Amino acid sequence: MTHIRPRTALRRPCAAPPTTPICEDPSFLRETLASNRAAVARLEADWVATAEADLRRSVGGRIRVDNRETWDKATWDRYLTAAAAHEDEFKPRIMRLLRDIDGLEAQLSAPLAARAA
Repeated sequence: MTHIRPRTALRRPCAAPPTTPICEDPSFLRETLASNRAAVARLEADWVATAEADLRRSVGGRIRVDNRETWDKATWDRYLTAAAAHEDEFKPRIMRLLRDIDGLEAQLSAPLAARAA
């Protein structure tokens, strides 16, 4: 299980002058952004692997799950059904990360004075 740090642990002071009350270090924001993007990619890969494992069990070795070019419509339908069955397990976390990514990108694109406010 992933350890989630408290929100206060995510803040690191920036190198702005002391007149700026609170801001975030842009390099830290970029690191967090990259980390969140990697987490989305891992979750998506895990979702695909889970759906493919369900597909393997349902077809019993009659097809090559690792070669999607060989899948017929029935196989695709089984795969999509398996993926939909695990949506509640993966989609909320992916959506949360995507919202966090949007917020981080907005922070990074904002002028320094706006970030401090």
